[in-house]
Amino acid sequence: MQDKRHPVKGRYFTLPGGKQDPGETLEDCLKRECAEEIGAEIAVSHLMHVAEVHRRKQTARDYQHQLDFIFACSVSADYEPVLGPHPDPHQVGTLWIGFEDAQQLRPLYVTKLFSLGCTREPEVYLGPHND
Repeated sequence: MQDKRHPVKGRYFTLPGGKQDPGETLEDCLKRECAEEIGAEIAVSHLMHVAEVHRRKQTARDYQHQLDFIFACSVSADYEPVLGPHPDPHQVGTLWIGFEDAQQLRPLYVTKLFSLGCTREPEVYLGPHND
């Protein structure tokens, strides 16, 4: 997870990822973002979830609607969490987190996914969420 510190939001954790470059596949985007943000070479397995995220900014013009694609991925057994060469704004580190820290995950729908773990067949489309 990315360890982030924000002057208003405080400390929270996020999954690595980001915007696609033109012509880039979702898988290639995820591999690039993980290399940049958490210094990891990953193997992408399969799509697990799709979520719509609605973010209200200060003005209606700044309103954001995005689709998040959450993939099952793996890293090599010897991967040690490090800050990648191009971290996100407010990212101060990279770490593994346990279930006890799930309440600090963002966006909030990730908290629910994390708490479910792999105990049941996941719903792929998670629907709209406000953040």
